[in-house]
Amino acid sequence: MNTNKKTFLLDSNTFITPFKSYYPFDFAPSFWSFLGNNILNNNIAVLSKVYAEVAKGADDLAKWIAGLSLTVIDHRTPVIIGKYQDVLTHIQTNTSLYNSKALAEWSDNNRADAWLVAASIANGYNLVTFERPNSSLGTSLTSHPKIPDVAAHFGVNCVNLYEMMRDLGFKF
Repeated sequence: MNTNKKTFLLDSNTFITPFKSYYPFDFAPSFWSFLGNNILNNNIAVLSKVYAEVAKGADDLAKWIAGLSLTVIDHRTPVIIGKYQDVLTHIQTNTSLYNSKALAEWSDNNRADAWLVAASIANGYNLVTFERPNSSLGTSLTSHPKIPDVAAHFGVNCVNLYEMMRDLGFKF
């Protein structure tokens, strides 16, 4: 567990959304340099599931991440697998919050959400996502758990990309 400094674990959407919307490579190269340097300096961690999703394309984002000499956090480590089971159990047993489709959604092998929360629990990461908490959670059952809600249950700090950028001192 990382106790010396904050380390941020990024959701796929914190790569994909800036690339497609806010910070394309030709418009904001300083953002990508900042992100890459913080990944290489271990201030930012990348989970294997997220890496696979970002690197699978043939676009500039896939080329960028594949070109980094980064250490990817393997989601298949025993401690993360154990926490993954805890996350799924939370969704399965909280029948006042989540319906039966929620477990199917979060246990889908193509989704990284449960793995991100599990890795954050296991390693003390701050989880970075553009997802927002479900403001109506608890008033009706949902089949779409949100990362910030599940993370909060496990005491994981969840922030958005801009909060992480401020914390790490990003300047244009």
